[in-house]
Amino acid sequence: MTQSIKERQEQHPLKKKPCCYYLQLLVAEGKKDKTEWERWMPTGLVFLMEHLQHRKRRVLVHCAQGRDRSVGIVLAFVALTCTRVFPLRFREEFDSLDVGSIANFADEDDTGINGDDTNEAKDSSDLHHLQSGLSISLVKILSKENGRDVFLKWMHEQQNTPSNVPFVNKESLRIVLHLVSQDRENAEPTRSTMQKLNRFFMSSPIYRPIK
Repeated sequence: MTQSIKERQEQHPLKKKPCCYYLQLLVAEGKKDKTEWERWMPTGLVFLMEHLQHRKRRVLVHCAQGRDRSVGIVLAFVALTCTRVFPLRFREEFDSLDVGSIANFADEDDTGINGDDTNEAKDSSDLHHLQSGLSISLVKILSKENGRDVFLKWMHEQQNTPSNVPFVNKESLRIVLHLVSQDRENAEPTRSTMQKLNRFFMSSPIYRPIK
């Protein structure tokens, strides 16, 4: 007997168990965005680390044209986790990254990230990351005003690098872009995106000399 479309949908594996995870970063294109791309960068990077390293999954990073915003996220990720030679390979430290320890670098008033809140939305602003596999409290830590600083401090501790020296500079970012372009020929981040990358990595107060 032929099954109806509705019956097939009810029996489909996706109805019983999610097979993919999705994170939407609410960032406008090009100069239309002022601060949101940098605000959501830590969440996007931790999403990649969680699924590529901890969950051993493949991840597709995309935007409207696949040449600017998504490339910027990939450049930041490669700069932090890969050797700067082609073909790109993860550094040895990548396998030991502990996303669960990020809360240790957050303010005391931030809630822990290990609570059972992965699928519990507190308001409509939580909906865009409900399918990410990241807990809401972790996303809130990373998307706060000091989320970048929390993330960078954590990365320095994880990679055992000097916490007063930025991970990249303008020249090393250009090298990373060249390496990524070997696999993605139409990777053409705008000047605005490159400026945001420079700001993200090099303007954190954790790198300012202590007087």
